[in-house]
Amino acid sequence: MTLRNGRAWFGGALAGIAGGFFGVGGGIVLIPLLRGTFKLSQHQAHGTSLAIIGATAVASLVVYAFHGNVAWVTAAVVGLASVWSARWGVRLAARTSPEQLARAFAVFLVLVAVRLLWKIPPAGDHATLGGVAGIATSLGIGLAVGLLAGYMGVGGGILAVPAFTLLLGMSQQVAQGTSLAVILVTAPTGALEHHRHGNVVTGLVAPFALGAALGGPLASLLAQRLPQSVLVRAFAVFILLNALNLWVRSEQKRRLVAP
Repeated sequence: MTLRNGRAWFGGALAGIAGGFFGVGGGIVLIPLLRGTFKLSQHQAHGTSLAIIGATAVASLVVYAFHGNVAWVTAAVVGLASVWSARWGVRLAARTSPEQLARAFAVFLVLVAVRLLWKIPPAGDHATLGGVAGIATSLGIGLAVGLLAGYMGVGGGILAVPAFTLLLGMSQQVAQGTSLAVILVTAPTGALEHHRHGNVVTGLVAPFALGAALGGPLASLLAQRLPQSVLVRAFAVFILLNALNLWVRSEQKRRLVAP
């Protein structure tokens, strides 16, 4: 194993752990690593991240599904909507700089984290919002998740999970499992669109995916055993750290561009 492949395997394992434990694709871990360690351009990092995220979702989703923690109908509706909007997110990313969106999204994440810490959502089972309102809400979540995934190169779980708990009344475990099912659709769609623009470094996908496939299930098993309140608070801290990371990175880029 070369040093480059070893780093890719380790980075994939970290992404898999984040994906399995929090129900996200791991793009927040992957993109800085692909940019810093592997010297990919911003757009290449986004596209390659989405290609890797599919493996993270598959490996972790198996564990959540085995424990009955996936709302499949909601995942199907959200996934279909996200497929359409992910393409537009990719096209927008190809034309614009993501700094302003990153900062706006960082503020949004802080607000969501504060809401989760202020009042823990009740530990329901599956979506409690039914009928036309439930379908409309799921479609809206899907459009937002797909746009975010395509634009920022992440799976969209960091938005989907709190939306499922706060808007649809899911437990944290079910929200995370359903998020992974959505990512399984959203990430490959965004990756294919990025590939059309030449933004997927295919040589890195396999070693990263192998690491993710090993780290994801282990973290997923741990997530099934944690109480609702502990997992929600851990997720809130996770998105706070991600918000800080997004803000700092966008500010660094702004200063580099300013001169």
